[in-house]
Amino acid sequence: MIALAGACLILLALCGWIVLRSRTPPSAASRRAIAGAANAAPALVEEAAGETQPATPSSELARVQSASALLSERLWRLAFGAARGQEVTPEHGRVRDAVLAVLQAPQLDEKYFPRRPTLMPQLLRAMKDPAVGAGALAAIIAQDPVLTGDTLRLANASYYRTTSKPIETIQRAVVICGTDGLQSLVATALMRPVFRATEGNFPRFTTLLWERTARASRAAELYAAKARREDRFEAQLLTLLNALGPLVVYRATLDTYARESTLSPSAGLCVELIASLGQKISQQIARQWQSSERLIAALDPAIDEAEGATDQALLHALYGGELLGTLSLLATENALSAEEATQLALDAGLPEALVASIWQRLQAGS
Repeated sequence: MIALAGACLILLALCGWIVLRSRTPPSAASRRAIAGAANAAPALVEEAAGETQPATPSSELARVQSASALLSERLWRLAFGAARGQEVTPEHGRVRDAVLAVLQAPQLDEKYFPRRPTLMPQLLRAMKDPAVGAGALAAIIAQDPVLTGDTLRLANASYYRTTSKPIETIQRAVVICGTDGLQSLVATALMRPVFRATEGNFPRFTTLLWERTARASRAAELYAAKARREDRFEAQLLTLLNALGPLVVYRATLDTYARESTLSPSAGLCVELIASLGQKISQQIARQWQSSERLIAALDPAIDEAEGATDQALLHALYGGELLGTLSLLATENALSAEEATQLALDAGLPEALVASIWQRLQAGS
């Protein structure tokens, strides 16, 4: 009898749940919360399994910054083929120490230091001068055949392309893209030669780093266009600069291993060093390239609104753009589904309409 009564109570409760569910469909917000609990949260927790959990971000900006760092590290593991939680064995400690000594020196070794594109100062001055038209910009670009070719390739990529007809000349790019669009193309094209693939260990890293950089810079530009339009170019340039540090760390680490004939490069150590040193080195490069104080300050890895960051819109564009660029590439690489990727962006606090708009543009180009 007791068992029968218990069964009846369970049956009544189940019937009540069915009635309530049929009368009150979950809202869109509830569905997102359910999806976040079922998919996104375990994904982030699983990513950090076995590692020290970071403190809860103290601000909206820190929340986006933290999510971007976690997902970037996941992309680097994919690039290097490093398993999650893979430990760096003690014999690689001397490599770590040597890399830290080189990259934390007051002056970056010239052999690791990426050379500033020759036309960069001239083009940046021209872009900031409202009296300089698109025709004058095109004339500057035409001085460099490599820059011209990279600009045209970008102009025909789906990230930027606005016409069904191919763009075959810089002059046509000026007409189709306008001055703002041309600035965006040139800023990205200027950096492309620095990221040319290198032979040797883990060559896939430079390929994925550049692809993430191209997507992130475009996403940062679009993000800034919605939030604070005058920051479009700075947001894009900041994202491009922030990719230089990981590239330098990668090269310095492999160079150090090349002198260690008894050791094969550790994928785990490469990921660890890039994650911990990348942005610090980016800031150092920006300073040596004589970038503006605004961009140098924004590349401080520790900055957030709790510490008095003043460039909130620019910083949100940087980290929001990097997060969306990383998620887009992870989805393309089948490391995440599109649904999981966009949910992670929402869980980081990015506006839903903005995520949908930028995501569509990024995936169209993949």
